[in-house]
Amino acid sequence: MEMVHFIPPSQRRLAMLAAQADTAPVLIYGASGTGKGAIARWIHQNGPRAGRPYLNAKQDISLLTQIPQAQGGTITIPEIGSWPLGEQKILLDFLTTKSISHPENPGLRMLLNVRVIGTTSQTLEGRAQGGLFNPTLLEKLNVFRLEMPPLFRRTEEFEDIVMGIVGEIIRELHKEHIRSLDKLAWNSLKSYDWPGNIRELRNVLRVAVISAQGDRIEATDLPQFGHDRIDFHATREHFEKIYITELLKTFNWQIDETCRMSRMDKATLLSKMKQYGISSLDQNR
Repeated sequence: MEMVHFIPPSQRRLAMLAAQADTAPVLIYGASGTGKGAIARWIHQNGPRAGRPYLNAKQDISLLTQIPQAQGGTITIPEIGSWPLGEQKILLDFLTTKSISHPENPGLRMLLNVRVIGTTSQTLEGRAQGGLFNPTLLEKLNVFRLEMPPLFRRTEEFEDIVMGIVGEIIRELHKEHIRSLDKLAWNSLKSYDWPGNIRELRNVLRVAVISAQGDRIEATDLPQFGHDRIDFHATREHFEKIYITELLKTFNWQIDETCRMSRMDKATLLSKMKQYGISSLDQNR
């Protein structure tokens, strides 16, 4: 079972046990952007439920509707501490009985085999004390508890995290000629405290991989980020255009193939091409 870069070494054995436990609930704590969702998916993919449904729950849809959609697989409930108490009661009922009321006929019960993973950036114990989170539900969920530290506290792993992310992006974009980062690029990345954590780092590295022309990422390939610099998000559209254009070039401007390999919805790709004025005429530029 390959351990991935975004799981802290201190949490890797627990993550492996959680993956193999199959039915036991999991709680993943950490600030926004620390990779909680990625760990949840890793647990699903590296356990007995791999290949079965995996669902990220949406707070504007009742769990009565969503839990059955994950039958046989896993449902991850993002920011579980913010869900309404009524939805918390539905989840507690499910964890207790392994069944839920039928959404169209409350008199009937539906037996379900679904694993639950919750993620949160809040202290659920504090919310429970304040009456905002069901304390019995917290007890049920707190079987495996994983903690994701912020990126600025992971300095010893930072290079491994960067190269792991770069490797993912290289494989996705088929830019295997890129081998490393130059010293100035490393210095720039290490001098920043990454308040947006792994999510922010991934965004910056994606732009760098897209921009790199040689066999390594140079400092000039990095978008401007950090305090006293241009906010990366303010220039997101510019880099999204670069990204989509590079994807199309990679797959010879074949729309269906680009969508299939990049896992992008065709309607989304066509909409973005229209938004940024990208057309097949650009392939000769």
